[in-house]
Amino acid sequence: MYVGQYEPVRIPNSGKLHIQKNGYVYWSNASKWDNEKKRSIDNRVSIGKVIPDQPGMMYPNKKYFDIFGIDSNNEEKKGTRMDNMLSNLRIENFRGIQELSIKDMRRLVLLSGNNNVGKSSVLEAIFFMMDHLSPDSFNHMNGFRGLNIPTNGVSLWEPLFYQMNPDNTIKIQATRGEDVLTLSYSKDDSYIPALNGGIPKNVAGSFQSSAKRNYTLRFDFKVEGSVDYSEAGHYTTSENGTLREVADDNGDKQFMQLTYTSFVNNNFTRTDRAILDRMGKAEINGEKKKLIGFLQRIDPSISDIVTLSINGIPQLYINTNKKLLPVQFSGDGINKLLYIILSIMDAKNGILLVDEIDTGFHYSMYKDLWKMVSDVSRDYNCQVIATTHSYENIIGAVEGVKEYSEDFSYYRLGYDKEGLKSFRYSYDLLKSAFRSDMEVR
Repeated sequence: MYVGQYEPVRIPNSGKLHIQKNGYVYWSNASKWDNEKKRSIDNRVSIGKVIPDQPGMMYPNKKYFDIFGIDSNNEEKKGTRMDNMLSNLRIENFRGIQELSIKDMRRLVLLSGNNNVGKSSVLEAIFFMMDHLSPDSFNHMNGFRGLNIPTNGVSLWEPLFYQMNPDNTIKIQATRGEDVLTLSYSKDDSYIPALNGGIPKNVAGSFQSSAKRNYTLRFDFKVEGSVDYSEAGHYTTSENGTLREVADDNGDKQFMQLTYTSFVNNNFTRTDRAILDRMGKAEINGEKKKLIGFLQRIDPSISDIVTLSINGIPQLYINTNKKLLPVQFSGDGINKLLYIILSIMDAKNGILLVDEIDTGFHYSMYKDLWKMVSDVSRDYNCQVIATTHSYENIIGAVEGVKEYSEDFSYYRLGYDKEGLKSFRYSYDLLKSAFRSDMEVR
C-alpha cells in the first residue's frame, strides 16, 4: 500500500506512537476520557508502515503529510537548489513514447529499463526543448541517432513523432524551478509562408510550393510561473533548406534564455575533436588544474594533460608516471571519464544528458565514476541525467553518491496495463530493494 507511493521518512518523535506487530504505525497527539468505557481513548490514526531493514524509517501514507503539515506533492527539497534544473517532465508523442511522466527529479538522475523502452528518447526530449530555438534542432536530433536525413523534406522531422506520424502532436512539458515550460509541434496543412521581404523571390517560391505540396510544422512554446512568456511560428522545408518563422504577434521581444543543455553519447566520446574542444575551453577558463585534480582521484599518477601537434594534427596527451601517452592509449574508460568531467564543467549551471553512461567502463570503476560525477556536478551546479542498462552500474551509483544521497533519484521505465510508466526509487528505497533482491533495472 505504501511502498513506492511516497519516499521513506523518519518515524516521528513527537506525540504518541503505537507500532503494531504487522509494522503499521499509528500516531496520536492527545487522549480523551470515555465516560462509557471508563478509560482514556487515544485519537490514534495510521500514518505509515515501518521499513524492517531501516531502523527508525517508515513508508508514510497521505495522513502523515496531513498531520505534520507537509504538502505531499510539494515537499521542501533537500540538497542542491533546482532553480535552473528540471524537477518534473512529461512527454507525449515523441519518438517511441506515446505518454510518460517523470516526477521529482534531483541533481543526479539515473534512468534504466529494457531495450527500446524510451530511455534515450527521454534525454532527447529534454535536449529538444532546450534547443528548439536553434534552426538546426532537427538535425541535432537526427545526428544523435547517426541519421543523415536531407533538410529538404518533411522526413527531416517526422522521425521525431510517435509512430512517425505528424498527426500525433508532440508535447514536452518540464518544470524548471518555479516555471512550467511547454513545447509542442503539430502538423499544419493551412499555413503558407508569406515571405514578403529579405528572401529572393525564387527561394520564397520554393518554400511556398513545398508548403502547399506537403505541410508546415507549427511550434508553440510557453512559460508559466515566475514569468509569462510565449512564442509561436512555423517550419517549412524545401530544396533550399529549412525555414523557421516566428509569428508576427511575437513582435520584437527578446527570446527567453533557456538552460544550457549538453548531450553526450558514445558517438561523441569516440571523436578526438570532441575532447580537444572541451579541453580547450577548460584551459581558456583556467580550470585545467582542477580537471587534473579530479582525474587524480582515479589515477594518482596523472600529472598533466597537454595538446601536442604531430604532423600538423593536434592530439591530446596525458602525462602519467612522467611519460606522455596519447589519451587514446589510456583506454575507453579514461577517455569517457575525461569527456564527462569536461562536459560537466562546460555545462556549469546547466544540464548534462549522458546516454549509456556505463559504456566503456569496467564494472569495478562504477563507484568511482559516480563519486566523480557527484562531486564535479555539485561543484559546477550541473544537473546530470543519465541512462544505463547495467545492474552493477546502478549499485555503483548508490555506493558512489552516498555522500550526497539526497541529490540522487533513480527511475525504472517499464510498461504496465496503462502504458509506459516511470517507477521512482529514492536513494533509501533503492538500497532496500537491493537488500531484498528486488528487480530494479
